[in-house]
Amino acid sequence: MVGGGLAGLTTAYDLMKSGVQVSVHEASDRWGGKIFSSAVGDRLADAGPDNFLARVPEGIELCVELGLQDRLTVPVSPKPAYLYVDGRLEELPKGTVLGVPTDFEALESIISPAGIARAKEDLELPPTPLSAHTTVAQYCRARLGDEVTDTLIDPMVGGINASSIETLSMADGAGQLFAAAQRNPSLVSGLREARIGVGATLGSAAQNQPVFHGLEGGMATLIARLVEELEAGGASLHTASAVGELPIDADHVVIATEAHSASRLIRPVSVDAAELLDGIGHASVAQLTIEVPAERFDPFDASGILVPRPNGFVMTACTFFSTKWAQYSADDRYLIRITSGRYGDERAISMDDRQLADTLLGEFATVFADPGTPLSTRIVRWPRAFPQYEPGHSQRVDDINSALESDAPTVHVVGNSYRGIGIPATIGLARRTAAAIAA
Repeated sequence: MVGGGLAGLTTAYDLMKSGVQVSVHEASDRWGGKIFSSAVGDRLADAGPDNFLARVPEGIELCVELGLQDRLTVPVSPKPAYLYVDGRLEELPKGTVLGVPTDFEALESIISPAGIARAKEDLELPPTPLSAHTTVAQYCRARLGDEVTDTLIDPMVGGINASSIETLSMADGAGQLFAAAQRNPSLVSGLREARIGVGATLGSAAQNQPVFHGLEGGMATLIARLVEELEAGGASLHTASAVGELPIDADHVVIATEAHSASRLIRPVSVDAAELLDGIGHASVAQLTIEVPAERFDPFDASGILVPRPNGFVMTACTFFSTKWAQYSADDRYLIRITSGRYGDERAISMDDRQLADTLLGEFATVFADPGTPLSTRIVRWPRAFPQYEPGHSQRVDDINSALESDAPTVHVVGNSYRGIGIPATIGLARRTAAAIAA
C-alpha cells in the first residue's frame, strides 16, 4: 500500500480482515493524508474535512464497524450557512439543493426580480442537451440563468472540492443534479420530484436524519482507529517511508495518493495509465484557522459563510467551528476557519504566511466583522491536493483501469481522484478495491 490516508488505510484494513498480509508506506511522518487535527491555541481542531455526508452509507458503516458509533456528532448551529452578496450577509435560501432553488419565493432577498424571473423559465424551457461532456455551468446557466448560477450554485457545488463549475462535469461532479436533469427537462422539477420520491420511500423519520456527521475529537478519530486496528491485526505500517518506484516486492500494489503522484510511480509500468493520470487537474487550497476573543463580536447563528466568486475575494468560505460543533464551543473564545483557493485561482497558495493571514483577516473583516489580533492562528496548505472532475472523467478513469489491467494487472489506484469526492465515496472505492484483490 502506497499512501496512508483514508483510502490507503481503509483498503489495507479490509485486506487484513480478508487474511491478506499488508504493508502500508506513508511518505510523511503522520497518518491520515488530508484528514488530521492540529493545535490552534490549546485545542486540537480539524485541519482537513470536519464532516461527511450522513445519508450516504459508507462513512457511517465504517464508523460503526470500528466502534465509533457513540462518537458520531451532528452540527448544532441553528442555521446551515449565509452567503455574502452585494456587501451583505443573506441566509442560504431554504429549499436549495446544491444551490439550485426549489422554492422561488425564498430567493427574494438574495436574487433580483429579473434573476428570479429568469430562473423560473426553467419550468417551461425545452430540454437542454445533456451528456457526459456537459459542465455544471453550461447546464445551469441554460436552465436558470447567470445570476442564480453565480450566486448560489457556484459557491455550493464549486465549494465542495475547490472546483470551478465552468469545468466541472455535471455527470461526475454533481451527480444529484445530473440525475434530476435526466428525470425531468426542468432541473427544478426534477429536484422536487426527487424529494417527493425520497419522502415516499424513506418516510418522515428518515427525512429528518442529519445531513452531515462529524466525530468527537475530530475526523482524525477515524484515522486513529483504523491505525489501531491495523496494528492489532499485524499489518506492517511505515511512516516517513516514501516509495520511489515500481515494481516493489508484493503480489499487489495499491497506490492511494493524488493522481499526479500516482502517475510518477506508474509510468515505468504503464505509460498509458500515467498519461491519463496526469490529465486529472488539481486545485490548491490554503486555510487560516483563528481563535478570537468572544467580546470581538456577537455569537454567529450558522455553521459558516460562503463567498461567491464574483466578489473577487481570495477567501472562498469560512466555518465557525465554535457554532457548528458542540465540542469546539467555549464561552471566552471563538474558533473560526477561513478557506481560500479555487481551481484556476492560485493567489492564496502563492502568498507567504504573512500575506495570506493579512489578506484573509482583512476579507473576513469585510464579510463579517473585524477579528482584531487573533489569540492563536494556524495555516494549513494543500498544494495540488483537490482533484477536478472535468467532462469525461468517468471515461478517463475507465481508461486508466483498462491500461493497468493490460500493462500492470497487479497495480491498483484508489482515492478521491477517481470515483467520487468526499469521505463516503473514498471509503466505497477503497472497499471495492480490497474486495476485488482479496477475491
